[in-house]
Amino acid sequence: MSAIQQAVSSASAQYSSTFDQGDLALPPARKYLVLTCMDARIDPVKAFGVGLGDAHVIRNAGASAADALRSIVISQQLLGTNEIVLVKHTGCGMLTFKNEDAYGIVGEKLG
Repeated sequence: MSAIQQAVSSASAQYSSTFDQGDLALPPARKYLVLTCMDARIDPVKAFGVGLGDAHVIRNAGASAADALRSIVISQQLLGTNEIVLVKHTGCGMLTFKNEDAYGIVGEKLG
Protein backbone atom coordinates (compact mmCIF):
# COMPACT_ATOMS: atom_id res chain seq x y z
CA MET A 1 0.00 0.00 0.00
CA SER A 2 1.37 3.42 -0.93
CA ALA A 3 1.85 6.22 1.58
CA ILE A 4 -1.17 8.03 0.07
CA GLN A 5 -3.33 4.91 0.36
CA GLN A 6 -2.23 4.45 3.97
CA ALA A 7 -3.05 8.07 4.81
CA VAL A 8 -6.48 7.84 3.17
CA SER A 9 -7.22 4.53 4.89
CA SER A 10 -6.17 5.93 8.26
CA ALA A 11 -8.24 9.09 7.80
CA SER A 12 -11.24 6.99 6.73
CA ALA A 13 -10.93 4.75 9.78
CA GLN A 14 -10.72 7.78 12.08
CA TYR A 15 -13.71 9.45 10.42
CA SER A 16 -15.87 6.34 10.45
CA SER A 17 -15.01 5.53 14.08
CA THR A 18 -16.69 8.76 15.22
CA PHE A 19 -19.32 9.12 12.49
CA ASP A 20 -22.77 9.39 14.03
CA GLN A 21 -24.81 10.87 11.18
CA GLY A 22 -25.83 7.61 9.51
CA ASP A 23 -29.48 8.43 10.13
CA LEU A 24 -29.38 11.32 7.62
CA ALA A 25 -31.66 10.67 4.66
CA LEU A 26 -30.12 9.69 1.32
CA PRO A 27 -31.76 12.60 -0.56
CA PRO A 28 -30.18 15.96 0.31
CA ALA A 29 -32.14 17.79 3.00
CA ARG A 30 -31.94 21.17 1.26
CA LYS A 31 -32.74 19.64 -2.14
CA TYR A 32 -29.94 21.16 -4.17
CA LEU A 33 -26.85 20.09 -6.03
CA VAL A 34 -23.53 21.91 -6.35
CA LEU A 35 -21.50 21.36 -9.50
CA THR A 36 -18.01 22.81 -9.27
CA CYS A 37 -14.47 22.34 -10.50
CA MET A 38 -12.21 19.57 -9.25
CA ASP A 39 -9.48 22.15 -8.56
CA ALA A 40 -7.80 20.80 -5.42
CA ARG A 41 -7.59 24.30 -3.93
CA ILE A 42 -11.39 24.59 -3.68
CA ASP A 43 -13.13 23.12 -0.63
CA PRO A 44 -16.82 23.21 -1.59
CA VAL A 45 -17.99 22.59 1.97
CA LYS A 46 -16.20 25.65 3.28
CA ALA A 47 -16.47 27.78 0.15
CA PHE A 48 -20.21 27.35 -0.34
CA GLY A 49 -21.44 26.56 3.18
CA VAL A 50 -22.66 23.05 2.42
CA GLY A 51 -23.55 21.19 5.60
CA LEU A 52 -23.43 17.42 5.93
CA GLY A 53 -26.53 16.00 4.28
CA ASP A 54 -27.55 19.34 2.73
CA ALA A 55 -26.67 18.82 -0.93
CA HIS A 56 -25.03 16.65 -3.52
CA VAL A 57 -21.60 17.94 -4.50
CA ILE A 58 -20.25 16.98 -7.92
CA ARG A 59 -16.76 17.92 -8.99
CA ASN A 60 -15.10 17.52 -12.35
CA ALA A 61 -12.67 19.24 -14.67
CA GLY A 62 -14.07 22.70 -15.37
CA ALA A 63 -17.44 22.08 -13.66
CA SER A 64 -18.81 20.49 -16.83
CA ALA A 65 -22.54 19.77 -16.70
CA ALA A 66 -22.19 17.48 -19.73
CA ASP A 67 -19.59 15.37 -17.92
CA ALA A 68 -21.76 15.28 -14.78
CA LEU A 69 -25.03 14.48 -16.55
CA ARG A 70 -25.60 10.98 -15.09
CA SER A 71 -25.10 12.26 -11.55
CA ILE A 72 -27.33 15.29 -12.19
CA VAL A 73 -30.15 13.09 -13.55
CA ILE A 74 -29.94 10.76 -10.53
CA SER A 75 -29.88 13.71 -8.12
CA GLN A 76 -32.80 15.51 -9.75
CA GLN A 77 -35.01 12.69 -11.00
CA LEU A 78 -34.42 9.98 -8.41
CA LEU A 79 -33.34 11.83 -5.27
CA GLY A 80 -35.49 14.94 -5.48
CA THR A 81 -33.13 17.87 -5.80
CA ASN A 82 -34.76 20.82 -7.51
CA GLU A 83 -31.97 23.35 -7.81
CA ILE A 84 -28.47 23.29 -9.28
CA VAL A 85 -25.76 25.69 -8.18
CA LEU A 86 -23.11 25.78 -10.90
CA VAL A 87 -19.85 27.28 -9.66
CA LYS A 88 -17.01 27.97 -12.06
CA HIS A 89 -13.96 30.10 -11.33
CA THR A 90 -11.75 32.53 -13.17
CA GLY A 91 -8.53 31.25 -14.65
CA CYS A 92 -9.66 27.62 -14.56
CA GLY A 93 -6.71 25.59 -15.77
CA MET A 94 -8.96 22.60 -16.43
CA LEU A 95 -10.50 24.44 -19.37
CA THR A 96 -7.15 24.57 -21.14
CA PHE A 97 -7.38 20.83 -21.86
CA LYS A 98 -9.41 19.78 -24.89
CA ASN A 99 -11.18 16.41 -25.05
CA GLU A 100 -9.16 15.52 -28.14
CA ASP A 101 -5.94 16.04 -26.16
CA ALA A 102 -7.18 13.78 -23.37
CA TYR A 103 -8.26 11.07 -25.84
CA GLY A 104 -4.91 11.34 -27.59
CA ILE A 105 -2.82 10.97 -24.46
CA VAL A 106 -4.91 8.01 -23.27
CA GLY A 107 -4.51 6.33 -26.65
CA GLU A 108 -0.79 7.01 -26.67
CA LYS A 109 -0.06 5.86 -23.13
CA LEU A 110 -2.67 3.19 -22.55
CA GLY A 111 -3.41 1.89 -26.03
